[in-house]
Amino acid sequence: MAAVTPSIPDRERLAWWAFIGAIGVFLAFVAYSLIGAFVFGLFIYYGVRPLQRLLERRLSPGTAAPLTMLIGALPFFAVAGYFAVVGLRELVPRLRDYRELLQPYIDVSGLVENPVTTLDTLLRNPETANVADILSLGMGYVSVFTQAAATFFVAVLLAYYLLSDGHRLAAWFRDLSGEESAVYAYATAVDNDLELIYASNVSLVVFVALGAQFVYHGYNYLAPTAIGMPFPTVLAIATGLASLIPFVVGKVVYVPLVGYLTLEVLEADPSWLGYPLGLLVVAFLFLDLVPMTFILPELAGRHTHVGLIMFAYVVGTVLFGWYGIFLGPLVVIVAIQAVRIVLEELVRGEPVTGAVTAAEELGADPDAGPDGNDQG
Repeated sequence: MAAVTPSIPDRERLAWWAFIGAIGVFLAFVAYSLIGAFVFGLFIYYGVRPLQRLLERRLSPGTAAPLTMLIGALPFFAVAGYFAVVGLRELVPRLRDYRELLQPYIDVSGLVENPVTTLDTLLRNPETANVADILSLGMGYVSVFTQAAATFFVAVLLAYYLLSDGHRLAAWFRDLSGEESAVYAYATAVDNDLELIYASNVSLVVFVALGAQFVYHGYNYLAPTAIGMPFPTVLAIATGLASLIPFVVGKVVYVPLVGYLTLEVLEADPSWLGYPLGLLVVAFLFLDLVPMTFILPELAGRHTHVGLIMFAYVVGTVLFGWYGIFLGPLVVIVAIQAVRIVLEELVRGEPVTGAVTAAEELGADPDAGPDGNDQG
C-alpha cells in the first residue's frame, strides 16, 4: 500500500506564506536601501563573468572566482580610486586660477577648494573658526568616505559571492521553477542580456582607455612643453571610465581638458591654438565617434538594440543619480524580455510558454548564450 503524503492544513499553509512574504518584504527593503551597491555589484559580476568562464576551463570554480576579482575587477577600482585622489589633489585646485572666467558659466565654488587645505586652514586659524566648524567639516568628510566605502564593500562582496556560488543559485532556481517553465526561460534571457550589455561596457572602457593613452601621450609628444597635458595616463583612464555612459563617452573628460589647454595656450602663445583644437578633433573621432559607431555595436551584438540601451543609460542617470548608469539598462532589459516572452500571451489570454513571440530582434533568446549562439 502506497504511503500517503501528509497535506499541510490551509491555516498552516497560510501562516507559512505570510512568514515568507514578510521575509520577502524585508529583503526588498534591504535591497532598496542598498540599491546603488546592489546594481553596482551586478555590473561587476556580469562585467567579469566572461573572464571567470575563461579561467574555469583550466581552474576549479573555487579558484576561478577570487582570481577573476583579483585580475579583472580590483585593478579597475584601484585606477578609479587613484584618479579620484589625483583629481582631488592636483586637477581640481587648478580651477582656482580660472575661477573668474568659469564662474559665469559653471559654478565651481564647491570644487576649487581642497578639503585637506580647508581643514588645515581652520586648524591654523582658530580665531576664524570654532570647534563646531572643525567637527562639522571633519564629520562631513568622514560621512562621505564611510558611505562610499560601504557601497564599494557591499558591491564587491555581492559580485564575489555571485561569481563563486552563482552556479549553485542558478541550479536551485532551475529546480524550483522547472527547466521548461516560462519563468526559467524569462530569467535566462534576462541573464544573457545583462552579461552581454555589462561585459560589452567593460570591453569598451578598456578600448577607449587604451586609445586615449595613444592620443594624450601623442599630444604631449607633439605639443610644446609649455602647453603639455598634466598626467595624461590618469586622464586616459578617466576617459575610459567615462565611456560607461555610451552617449557621453569621453566628452566629460576631453572637452574640459581641451578647454583647460586652450586657456594655457592663450596665456603662453596664441599661435599654438592648433594643438588643443587638433586634440579635440582627434579625441572626438577616435575616442567618441569610432567607439560609438563601430566598436559598441560590434561588442553588444546584433541581438541588442544599442540606441535603446544608450537611452537607458542617460535616463537612468538623470532619474536615479550615479547608480542609474547601472540600473537603467537593468530596467530596460527586464522590460524588453517581458514584452518578448510574456506580454503577448497575457493580452491574448494564451498560456505563457517561455518562447519569444514578439520583438525577436531586441534581445537574447532564452536558449542562446550571451553571444547570441544557440546553446542547444
